[in-house]
Amino acid sequence: MLDLTKLKEVPFEPVQEPWNEYRLKDGSLLRVRLIVVKFFDTGEIDPSSGCPRYVVAYRNILSVVSEERGSPRPAPADLSKIPDSDKEEVEVEEILKEDWNIYHVDGVYEHRAKPVIVAVYRLKGYFDPAGYPIYNVETRVIDRTRKLKR
Repeated sequence: MLDLTKLKEVPFEPVQEPWNEYRLKDGSLLRVRLIVVKFFDTGEIDPSSGCPRYVVAYRNILSVVSEERGSPRPAPADLSKIPDSDKEEVEVEEILKEDWNIYHVDGVYEHRAKPVIVAVYRLKGYFDPAGYPIYNVETRVIDRTRKLKR
């Protein structure tokens, strides 16, 4: 693992941070938004693109819309405390909207990133403050960097 304290943080500007939308097999609409909070320059150059390699710190924001509503019951911060019997995998039935996030980095590069859903688990019996079901969503981020076109 890289020691981020040894890497240079570089400035960036968000250009586009869209909501990606997925219809789950249980009928819920899952909205996922990737928010980048920091870019760090590793000091390495990608031999394919000639661009810097970055370590990118991000967060996923989730929003759920569902016909099913229940009494609010928040999930514990440590999801390992939820028994497996209370976790149900739910497949993505349809990708409704999926787009790239775009960032301008250090005034020279364009960085694109997109979350890819690996797995979705419904936490049975848990509901957010609005009464919507709570899901644990596992994602991976794919990304690429290229020079800005001027």
